[in-house]
Amino acid sequence: MNTQHPRAQGLDGLRALAVTAVVVYHVHAPWLPGGFLGVDLFFVLSGYLITSLLAADHWRGGRLRLVAFWRRRALRLLPVLWLVLPVTACAATLVGGDGRHDLRGAVAAALTYRSNWWQLGRHDMYFAQFGAEPPLRHLWSLAVEEQFYVAWPLLLWALMAVVRRQWAQAAIVAVPAAASFTAMAVLYVPGTDPSRVYYGTDTHGGGLLLGAAVALVLPLSRAGTMRRAGYVRAIDGLGAAGLAVLAAAALLVSGTSAFVYRGGLVPVCLAAAALTVAAGGPGRVARVLAWRPLAWTGRRSYGIYLWHWPVLACLVNAAPEALGSPFARCAALTLPVALAAASYRVLEEPLLRLGVRGYAELCSTFLRRAWGARPRLVLGAAAAGVAAACVAYVGVLRAPSGGGLQSQIASGERVVAAGPAPASPTARPAEPLHALRPAQREEFPDDEPSGVPDVTGADITAVGDSVMLASADALQESLPGIAVDAVVGRQMSSAPQVLERLRDAGRLRRVVVVGLGTNGDVDRETLDRVVRIAGPGRRVAFVDVQAPRSWESRVNNALREGVRDHPGTVLIPWRAVIARHPQLLWGDGIHPRPEGARLYARTLSIAVGARF
Repeated sequence: MNTQHPRAQGLDGLRALAVTAVVVYHVHAPWLPGGFLGVDLFFVLSGYLITSLLAADHWRGGRLRLVAFWRRRALRLLPVLWLVLPVTACAATLVGGDGRHDLRGAVAAALTYRSNWWQLGRHDMYFAQFGAEPPLRHLWSLAVEEQFYVAWPLLLWALMAVVRRQWAQAAIVAVPAAASFTAMAVLYVPGTDPSRVYYGTDTHGGGLLLGAAVALVLPLSRAGTMRRAGYVRAIDGLGAAGLAVLAAAALLVSGTSAFVYRGGLVPVCLAAAALTVAAGGPGRVARVLAWRPLAWTGRRSYGIYLWHWPVLACLVNAAPEALGSPFARCAALTLPVALAAASYRVLEEPLLRLGVRGYAELCSTFLRRAWGARPRLVLGAAAAGVAAACVAYVGVLRAPSGGGLQSQIASGERVVAAGPAPASPTARPAEPLHALRPAQREEFPDDEPSGVPDVTGADITAVGDSVMLASADALQESLPGIAVDAVVGRQMSSAPQVLERLRDAGRLRRVVVVGLGTNGDVDRETLDRVVRIAGPGRRVAFVDVQAPRSWESRVNNALREGVRDHPGTVLIPWRAVIARHPQLLWGDGIHPRPEGARLYARTLSIAVGARF
């Protein structure tokens, strides 16, 4: 029987909505592009609840019991994390592949709750869906929250010692919240990877502080005991409006949209705060959120969040095309719930209810009884546990450090930021098609030499996405002086704006190579605009797409048709070339490894030299 107060069940229902949005977003559901905002709902809810509990302590006894607070937080957060880490390390080791890169650093960062800063240091790009999935990437948000749990009680204690009025306290807390949102807006650079402002505690802590400010004005103890009908209706109305705003944002907002970072997160967090207060109140919103399936899911939301990403990462790393299967998507959604239900039943709930000593006695009693009834089963389970722990230990100890696709992308970003390398006076032009060996010519079956192959890197502007970015080093080596403008996550729809900017700045050269389409569909109107912007004085080459995604064939068909209908443009057959050398791709089947990057650069060099 559930003995929870209805108010707590409403908040559990809110947790369920947040974790569901995040999990659905992570399985690449295209209809929920803003599901990542569930994390911000968690942030606001955490700031509100933690501050409500601490403030109630102070108002009741005149002091904050910080040690007791930190002990409760540790008991709530650490045991499940300590279970998830070795299980994830074992699974990642058994799956193998590129997902094991920097596993040792990821585990160490998780244990010290600094995952967000560690991921920033290794150039982990949250919204870039490429490469093997790091199995512990999702712990960045827990790191932000834990850093808040450590620092905020001390700051709140100092604030409450100096300022007595609750409204004044809330106003003071609102200042750093506004500063965090402002820092996010100032540090964000449109058109670039937003990971710095997304991972940073300083730039993404606004939701936690906003929730804390609201708790100082209307804490949970007061919101839950309101009885005046006018107040209840007002809170319910604000909560319903907040739910509508959050739903609209989840359906419409993209994680790479400038709107999110240039102030858009503020109304989202305000809506989350309104919904949180309503969920903890006595009104209709709280009763709806207290629906039993929602409350059940919410009580296990921490475990669901911890388990869902390792399950998804191991699934994708084992089979990069897995999420295209309805069965795999169903497994990615249901398996974390099953694991969370088991860990809640066996670990979380009894540990919180009985404490460490009581839980140890419960485990001891269970093992004695199990040994008496089924000794072989106990021995088998113990052996399996030891074996899994050994696999996890060896996997973490021997995990490759550095390197990997992320480092290759980061190196490409540095090349792009540095600008074109000066071309050597003795630089050779692109290799003509007729000079290739027969096996090489087969990769360009429809092409014949045309014109004089006098194109060098100094003649080329290349615009692309993460595939071109991963090949930027090799492009500069193969075509010295080439100007590369590549950004992670860029789609063909942004190509006209990029080319117009380069043309107006006088930086669009006589040969334009466009390598886009990996991240989504391509429409004919965009291709027409690209050709018009380049103008009659320039030649345009489109690079076709190698990507095990549902849109791959549509993109390549659109590129072929566009080239067919625009005389003077050409299609560079990257897919046909790399199909002969799949071992040169990273585990995602999209991005070239260093040797593959050299093949990519050589393919562009040959194709441009042969056709222009």
